[in-house]
Parts: sequence; structure tokens; C-alpha cells
Amino acid sequence: MDINILRYLFIAFALHMLLCGLLSEYIYSYLPIVIRDVHYSKYAIAKKRNTIIENLNVPKKWYRHFYIFSGPASTITLCLISYKFLFNGTISESVFALLDMFLGTSRKPLIPAENVILAIVILNIQCWKRVYETCYVNIFSDQKMNLSVYFVGFIHYAGIFLCIIGESKGFIRDSHTSLQLHKLTIIALICMLICLYSLYIQFKSNFILAKLRKNQHGDVTYEYKIPFGGLFKYISNPLQFTEIIMYIMLSVILWQASTFHYITVWVITNQLECAVLSHGWYHETFKNYPKERKILIPYIW
Repeated sequence: MDINILRYLFIAFALHMLLCGLLSEYIYSYLPIVIRDVHYSKYAIAKKRNTIIENLNVPKKWYRHFYIFSGPASTITLCLISYKFLFNGTISESVFALLDMFLGTSRKPLIPAENVILAIVILNIQCWKRVYETCYVNIFSDQKMNLSVYFVGFIHYAGIFLCIIGESKGFIRDSHTSLQLHKLTIIALICMLICLYSLYIQFKSNFILAKLRKNQHGDVTYEYKIPFGGLFKYISNPLQFTEIIMYIMLSVILWQASTFHYITVWVITNQLECAVLSHGWYHETFKNYPKERKILIPYIW
């Protein structure tokens, strides 16, 4: 069947997250535990959980598996597109078949080679940065996340690379392209710089959070503390803010794409919900939490 599976999948993810976010905001206590348990953040640890659902949870530190997978996947993708765009290599029929399966046989060559290269380079930096952060910087507590969330993480990163190359010129049968970096627009280059600066802010914010998990003797502690410094001075969720900015910038770079923008919408809904829940948790947990600190957008919201 000629169906863009990835498009409908990420639409479903976004709608599910939006619906759960609205329900949890107004009728959280009335929701079935199977739905409440998806809220795997620290906001959910005080809620009573069903034993069966609890057995379907995995350690939150398994987050690093997403990036141990996506780091090499991003580099393999970069090598594949470089082989095609720089050396006019022949793409295997199995690659075409895989892309046809997830994006449909009527997919179009929409994204120029130079924009694809730029986006995949940014994603390589992001994924390998997260490999380093989750393996050597982040200090995870003993919290757990739902198994469904764990699998969605892999689908997310696999979907990113598939939808980008699946709509790239040169990766559709009988389509041809050449790499012309001079065609990159000023807007695309500005978006790249904003992405890189967002990644730097993320990196800095993760170090701030990691330092909170160590006492004055350098021993690891799971005690929660209020973060200060960097963007934490203005908002509760610098990680979510910069993640949203990065994906919006990638959508601008890949503006000709048809499917990638649904991933951006999914990321925005997911990060918005995480931000709202986290901000509420901070205020419930710490009575001295800075009142002037916003949820996600400095000085605004």
C-alpha cells in the first residue's frame, strides 16, 4: 500500500501527547493508571501505580540507549548521503525498498542535497553530544519510564533519518541531483548557527543539572535541588526550550520536506507537556522556588 507510515505515526504521537496533556491538566486523578503511567517524569513518582504497569517500566537511565543507537545511525546516514551526493554512488535497491515501505512509493524528491547535508551534520552533532552527555555527564536517579516511551525513542530517531533521506533528491528512483553548497541560503546558515548555539546551551544546562547530583564531597546524591545559572535564571526548562528551537530551525532548513515537519510538531507537543509538568513539580516540591521563573519562554511563559 502507498501510505506514508511515518507521517501518520508522528501525527498519532503528537495527538496522543496533546490529548494526554490536556487530560492530565484537568482530570489527572480520574485517568486510568495505564495512561497516567506514561507520565514517566518525576511528576509521576508520587502517584500510585498499578503493579502490572510498574512491571512494564524500565530504568530512566536507559535514555542513553536512544543515543547509543542514534549516534551511529546519524553517522551511517551521513556516510550514505555523502557517498551519493559527493561520489554519485549507486544506492542499493534495499534502501529504496526500505524508504518506500515507510514513506510510500509515491514519495517525491523534495529536499535539495545541500539542505540534507546541513541537517544531517547538525543531527550528527546533536546525537553524539547526547551520547557523551547521557554516558558521562547526566546522573540518572532510580526513576523509571514506561516501556512504550522507551520504544518511541527509537522510533523517533529512526524516523528522523528515514524521512529526511526518503524525500531527498537522489534517493527516489530515477531522480538525480548534485551537491551545490553555494545554493545554501543565508536563512539556512543562520538556522544552523541557532541550532549549534542551542546545542551549546543544552550542554551547559546538563552540566548544571549534573552538579546538583553531587554533594560537597563529590559523592552522588539523588536529592532534588533547584537549578541555578544559565537559562535556569529565566525558565524552568532550558533543555525543552532549546530542543524545540533546534527542531524548528531544522524544519526551516528542510522547509521543502513533506514529512519532517510532523516530527517537529510531535517534538513541540512532547516538550511542551514535559515543560508544564516539570514546572508544576518544581513549584509543588520547593516552596521557595523562584516565582519570576517562567515555564519555557523567558519573560513570557
